[in-house]
Amino acid sequence: MSQSARIYSQMAQQEGFSVFAVDAFADADTRQAAQSVYQWPGLCEQQPGDEMAGLFAALDAFQPDAVLIGSGLEANLASYGVLSARYALLANLPATVGRVKTPQWLKACCDAHSVQSPSIADTQPTTGQWLYKQAGQCGGCHVQHWQSEINEVERGYWQAFQPGQVIGILFLAHAQSVTLIGVHALRQHAGSYAYAGATRLHDALLYEAANHVLQALVPALGLVGINSIDAIWHEGTLHVIEVNPRLSASMRLYMALPLIQAHMASFLHEAVPALAQQRNAASHCIMYARKTIDVSQLSFPDWLEDRPCGGNITAGQPICSVYAEGQSDREVQQALLDKKTRLEKLWGTYVCDNIEFNIH
Repeated sequence: MSQSARIYSQMAQQEGFSVFAVDAFADADTRQAAQSVYQWPGLCEQQPGDEMAGLFAALDAFQPDAVLIGSGLEANLASYGVLSARYALLANLPATVGRVKTPQWLKACCDAHSVQSPSIADTQPTTGQWLYKQAGQCGGCHVQHWQSEINEVERGYWQAFQPGQVIGILFLAHAQSVTLIGVHALRQHAGSYAYAGATRLHDALLYEAANHVLQALVPALGLVGINSIDAIWHEGTLHVIEVNPRLSASMRLYMALPLIQAHMASFLHEAVPALAQQRNAASHCIMYARKTIDVSQLSFPDWLEDRPCGGNITAGQPICSVYAEGQSDREVQQALLDKKTRLEKLWGTYVCDNIEFNIH
C-alpha cells in the first residue's frame, strides 16, 4: 500500500508473493505486477469513512496475509490506526510513525544521541535561512523556502536550511541490529524539493558516516523493517533532516536484493536473508510534466517504468520514470541520456520540451 506501489509490487512478485496493490495512480506496471490493484486517493489526501469502506471491502475480498506500507499514510494516522487494528500490518506502529514524524521529537532524539540535525522552530524566524515544512508529509512537495509572507498550514514548522548534498540512507532494523542497505544521492524536481529519483553512491567516508548515524540513532527510534533517512552530507558530516518510517521508493536501486523478504522477516522475528552491498552504479529518474500532457496520445516503451494508463497529466505531476545501471556513473548517465534521445525521436521534441527528465 503506497502512493506508488509499483516497485514494491514488482519486488514482491519477483520474490514469489501474490500481490494485491493499493495505489494512488494504478499505473500499467503496477497492474502488471499485481494480481489485483485498488486505486485509492486516500494515499494522497484525507478520505471520509465511506471511502475507507471501499478499501476495506477490496482488502477483505483479497484476504491478505500481511499488509506492507509505503508512502501516503504518515499524514493520515487515523486511517493508519484503523488499518493497523483491522489487518496484520508488517509496518511500524502508528504511534511510532507519529513520534518520528514529529520534528521536535526527532530533533531532541538526534541531540540526545549526538547526531547532527538542523534547528527546528515552532514560530516564524526573523533572521537566517529556513525551510518551511508540514509535519507528517512525504515526497518533498510540502517543502518551501521560508519567506516572511508565507501562508502557514496546519502542523507547519521551520527547519534551518543546511547546505550540502542531499542523500538518502536505506536501512533494515531487525531485533537489536541495524543493517545499512545503501546510500544514494536524491534527485529533486526543478524549483522544488519534490522527490525526482536517486543515484547510488559508493563513497567510503559517507558509508562510514551513515553507519555511525544508524547505530547511534535507530535503536532510539523504535523502528522495524526497511526504513530510510533523508540527510545532508556536508564537509564530512551527516545532518539528519527527516526519518521515513516505511518502505522507500529508493528500493528501486536495490531490486536485486530480497528486500521484501528481509522486511517481513524483521517483523516475524525470523532470520533475515543476506543483503550484500551493491557495488555497481545505478540511477532512476522521475519525469515530470511542465505543461498538461495527454499521455493517451503517446506510446510508452516497456523500458520505461511507472507507465500511465492514459488521460491527462497536469503540470508538476510525474509522468513515468526511467532506470539504468552499469559499471560506472558515467556509463549510467550515458544510458539515461540515450533513453531520453530515444523518447525525443518517439514523442517528438515538442512533447519532450514540456517534460522535465531530471537526468543530471
